[in-house]
Amino acid sequence: MALTRAYTARAKLFHNGVRASKIDLLIAEVDAIDGARLDWTTTDLGVSEGALERVQAAGGTAHQVFAHCDVIANRPHLISYYRNIVTISRKGIGQVLFPTGSYESGRRKAMDRTEAVRICQMLNQIVSAVIEELPEYTIQLSRQALLAEIGTELQGTWANTIGQGAAKAVKEILSAFIRQENIGVCPDGGDLCLNNGWRIVFASEPDVAFFDERGTKQIAIEIKGSLDVAGAQTRYGEAKKSFAKQLAENPRCHTVYLASCFTDAVIEQIRKDGQVREWFNLTSILYDPDERNRFLCRLFHVVNTPA
Repeated sequence: MALTRAYTARAKLFHNGVRASKIDLLIAEVDAIDGARLDWTTTDLGVSEGALERVQAAGGTAHQVFAHCDVIANRPHLISYYRNIVTISRKGIGQVLFPTGSYESGRRKAMDRTEAVRICQMLNQIVSAVIEELPEYTIQLSRQALLAEIGTELQGTWANTIGQGAAKAVKEILSAFIRQENIGVCPDGGDLCLNNGWRIVFASEPDVAFFDERGTKQIAIEIKGSLDVAGAQTRYGEAKKSFAKQLAENPRCHTVYLASCFTDAVIEQIRKDGQVREWFNLTSILYDPDERNRFLCRLFHVVNTPA
């Protein structure tokens, strides 16, 4: 149930992201351009002769695949279309040339021709090299690649949302419990303070630390929100290093690992290492009230148990 809800949220993100990209409108706008007015013979566009011939042989027009500086200078928002065909991210194009976000969003309505030429050269050189290696190239293939790149960027957004939002969500859960049980104060910013003198601090290494009234770290929580199975062991390895530091400071520190993805290999490693006192599925805690209550009860049992 918890994973189903998590993936429902992901599906919503993707649907809203595709809608926000307005890619259907961009495709329609590109197809409506009068390609006969565009001169593709100039070498500064970065279009190879072989790639141009393949596009034409496939029944397409050059501007459906290649960016022309005359178009980009006057309609810089179309960078989004050509950038995605090339499958280069906004971050990538910013690293190679300069940021294009303000153009793609429409905040900047025109682009200096020199910059337009630079953008077109880079994008066209990349896509030309790809097309020349594809014996059965079609325009549809480029547009499928365009959608794949949008999906890749949305996946990155999802991963960042999960990672950045996880610690905030855990803080909200702890704050709600403290208020409900009337066992402390929870200011909007800063540490959470319990009536027994304990403090709950949100930082890094660990992500969450419980300090007792003497200032000794008694609970250390590491949070890994990603659902990516492939990186599960790497993420646990990062948490393990943090736990080693906490246990070096206080061998009795109660270490807790919160992750959205546990593989059999990770669970086996956790049991073998012996550095993690308890582990919980973060996604379950966020979406399953019973699992959330179990987590909170275990956590505050430690708080209420004399050292």
